[in-house]
Amino acid sequence: MAKKVAVIIVAHGEAETDGFLDNFSMTRHTLAHASEVMKLPRPLQLLISIMSGLKNRARFAKLRYVSPHNRVTRKQVARIADKLARYRDASGSLSFDVFPAFSVTVPFMEDVIDDTRHYDAQIMLYMSPVDNRLACGSICWFLNDRCEEYDLSGVKIVSRLWRDKGLLEVYLDHIFQHAEQTWKRERDEPVLVLCFHGTLIADAQGNPPLFHTGQQETTVFGETLRALIMKDTRNPFRDVYSAYLNHDVGGTWTSPSLEETLEMLKKEPPRPVALFNAGYFAEGNETILNAMNMLKGSGLSATTYIPCINDAEIFTEFLADRIVSAAEQVIGLKFS
Repeated sequence: MAKKVAVIIVAHGEAETDGFLDNFSMTRHTLAHASEVMKLPRPLQLLISIMSGLKNRARFAKLRYVSPHNRVTRKQVARIADKLARYRDASGSLSFDVFPAFSVTVPFMEDVIDDTRHYDAQIMLYMSPVDNRLACGSICWFLNDRCEEYDLSGVKIVSRLWRDKGLLEVYLDHIFQHAEQTWKRERDEPVLVLCFHGTLIADAQGNPPLFHTGQQETTVFGETLRALIMKDTRNPFRDVYSAYLNHDVGGTWTSPSLEETLEMLKKEPPRPVALFNAGYFAEGNETILNAMNMLKGSGLSATTYIPCINDAEIFTEFLADRIVSAAEQVIGLKFS
């Protein structure tokens, strides 16, 4: 009998319009997930969601901005599906169906997982290089809650991408491809800022978080990527810095922030600065409205924004290969 594999590509999700209800719902679901690991009373969640919906409605309408995050994710899903269509087991009796899913917008991750339970296998991949409780961990916790209902023998979660040599090679090729179009090392001596999603270090009372934030993995990921860039013969950069996009609530966050790093670079001898959001696979509100705008408004004389890897063909190839490897482990077949 033919076997079918459901591939579920999970991203955080962002409102796809500038409307109040869409942005309210996005924030409400985000806070509901956060409340699983920290104290967030429901009245406070509701108040924050209303304020966020109103703020985003006014801001996005003024900027004529709509987040590309979900659209980009769906395009990634279509590309992955095209790649997976070429893989067949020896009998030719296996197929992949690829689905987009989101943590805080429709179609919700939980619904897509439930709707594909009848498949012979489910391969799940969260679109973030670093694992933490609120990203890849959200899949694990959902499945753990369903362990008595689900047969988990056919489930595989693709994780730990931050330490995957294949992903590091994709990052290097992507960075240097864009750098080659812009600089020559002997003339420009640019610097590169690798930007990551910030993590909570301590709450307002100084207590460390009681959930897996991914801080250690993010630090190692940044250090590893920097070392590989600096020793690569293609490297045009004089130096590479790590910085973090932090939130302004909850306590103490990772340092240095992107704002602090850009301010530091303003005090150094003038040289070109490139920014790459290494902690994000796809463009969205944080990379565009925060990181990109901080770079533009930094006052630095020469800046370049290296886009996220979401449109890179080599990235799609990497993801497809990881998914196939996971399917081989679950199904027990070798694909060609």
